Amino acid sequence: MAKTKQNKKLTPYEEELLKAAKKVKEYKLACEANIVSIFYKQPDLMYDYQLKLEDFSENTWRVYWQIAYDIIIKEKKSSLDDITVGLYLEKHSKLKQKYDEYGGYDTIDKTKEYVVIDNINGYINEFNKWNTVLLLLKNKFPVFDKLSDFADMQIDDVYSQYEAMLNHIFINANNTVESYNGCEGLHEYIDNLNNGISVGMPFHNCDILNREIGGFNCQGNIYGLGANSGIGKSTTAINYIIPSIIKYDEKVVFFINEEDQTKIQRELLIWVANNIFKNELHKYILRDGNFEPETLQLLRKCADWLEEKKEKRNITIIPLEHYSAKIVIKLIKKYSSLGVKYFVLDTLKESCDSKTDEIYKSMTRDMVALYDVVKPSVKNVGLFVTYQLGKASIKMRYLTNNEIGLGKSIVDVMSVNLMMRRPFDDEFEGDKREIIGYRFEGKNGKTKIPFKLKRDKHYMITFIPKNRFGATDAFQIISEYDLSTNTNKDLGICTIAQDW
Repeated sequence: MAKTKQNKKLTPYEEELLKAAKKVKEYKLACEANIVSIFYKQPDLMYDYQLKLEDFSENTWRVYWQIAYDIIIKEKKSSLDDITVGLYLEKHSKLKQKYDEYGGYDTIDKTKEYVVIDNINGYINEFNKWNTVLLLLKNKFPVFDKLSDFADMQIDDVYSQYEAMLNHIFINANNTVESYNGCEGLHEYIDNLNNGISVGMPFHNCDILNREIGGFNCQGNIYGLGANSGIGKSTTAINYIIPSIIKYDEKVVFFINEEDQTKIQRELLIWVANNIFKNELHKYILRDGNFEPETLQLLRKCADWLEEKKEKRNITIIPLEHYSAKIVIKLIKKYSSLGVKYFVLDTLKESCDSKTDEIYKSMTRDMVALYDVVKPSVKNVGLFVTYQLGKASIKMRYLTNNEIGLGKSIVDVMSVNLMMRRPFDDEFEGDKREIIGYRFEGKNGKTKIPFKLKRDKHYMITFIPKNRFGATDAFQIISEYDLSTNTNKDLGICTIAQDW
């Protein structure tokens, strides 16, 4: 005789969790109906909000969403009218059975009457909030007595409440605030300095810059890089950091908010071709496609070289559909807990969820919030931030923190701030404002050799308007710098005259 499977008896706590999950699904029902109805009203929005079937709880809206997804995303159609849906369902009898059971297209017609398309972001935020609460319940967080509070809160408020609760618990668990005698432990500190504790990971091919700022120190520091649009901030961040990440087997997370992950992948292929395999390969060749056989062979070789390293996950790229400092902070917390010490934010700008119309105030607050997570007493990691200079700086020869404009307070929390520009037309050899650079050679590097900028070369001039690790604005650095091939090398120093 077959044994009948006994139903496992739930504990009172598990019963509470199930009851809470049922209540959450009731709260969530309205936004599920609204979201699906808006998708039927304006189907192209499905491309903007890429939801999954398992995100929906109520089977009615799971069915209607699946039909919409298959027609719009899979079959690439543009309409969700009664006829298009009917033709699709002729091929899917099980879905049609449920569709008819739930009222067919009449159900959609009724809900489409009252939904407002402009409210889609609010519905999506509410939808994500309740899915997050369900996940908390699934992981047995005791949230069932707070559901009525959550109904009036945003998802970030829910997150902040639990973050504050955890902070409170762990502060109480360790209720002593450390204090230190300033005259004690100095010999140990000297030993740490002797072992290079203040020296960071070198920026690639930046010997002079590394001497001045000590590389990329990941112990709670923010580095800024400012330039005008099109100068090459993103490429510079990649050229400075990724080769060293690979060389020293470190890990870096790139947050990018102006392009997708292929931007960095393209830069990587160009860098490997020119720097590892020493084959001159320009970006326009990748752009134009239709590769010559030898070019394709080189690209395959570069891809193989990089893919050999994919298991180590040295380079993580996170494209941000909508930039928010809050999202970046959450991700820094996540990846730093996984051992990542280096982060790059390309590019700093106003958060999409900013609560002020004054951009410079919003960005300043965001920078303070970013520092509050990377600083030594919290996650103790390094963050490299690129940002755009004010329009007035285009005509400036000598770049200072003032060229950031009203948002110059973002520099306050930076340990190092760099700015860069290309030479002006009258700064090359033989022109009226030619730049005289100096490189240092000889046995001890003390022989000073002058040089001038050649018109057939590509250069970059780097300024150091803030430097907690050394001199500030002592001189400027001239680098040979080709954005087309991702090659760079410090050549020497110069002194640019102040703009008066």
